[in-house]
Amino acid sequence: MTPTTADDVTVDQRLQPITVETQYRGGYQSEVRIRDLDTYYLDEPEDLGGQNKGPTPLENVLASLCSCTSMIVHIMQREMNFELDTMRSNAKGTVDVRRVEMKRTGKKYSEVEPLSYHFYEVHQEIYISTNESDERLEELKLHVAKLCPVSRLLEDAGVSFRVDWIRE
Repeated sequence: MTPTTADDVTVDQRLQPITVETQYRGGYQSEVRIRDLDTYYLDEPEDLGGQNKGPTPLENVLASLCSCTSMIVHIMQREMNFELDTMRSNAKGTVDVRRVEMKRTGKKYSEVEPLSYHFYEVHQEIYISTNESDERLEELKLHVAKLCPVSRLLEDAGVSFRVDWIRE
């Protein structure tokens, strides 16, 4: 076992697996099972050929981004003794809908050169109500940017990623 920076903790003790199971249900639909939670579906909207039984995988990523942000704010609120009245966020992602190019050229999906294989860009807005100073809010923002695993995934993937914090 490889040690970490703490002498009494190993990497194996810190790194824990998470598991998600899916079952293909036809068309664009997949059934998703996580832990002992209710099953849910990922699908495409009807206008893109799906049955609209759930969010698309990329919509799910944006939901994960907003939820992850909230969780990190919660952790940092406690660590910093940060006064927080309310917080909400939204995210908008731009993706390459290659089906448009398929229709125009008659090419197959695999033959269309994508503008982006994932998000082309993501813009997140975080609305926060607090009486904390601008300096304390800046400190919170830095912690969230550093610690949110989902935002780090987007950044590491080279997605153009912008976050605007808005006081309410």
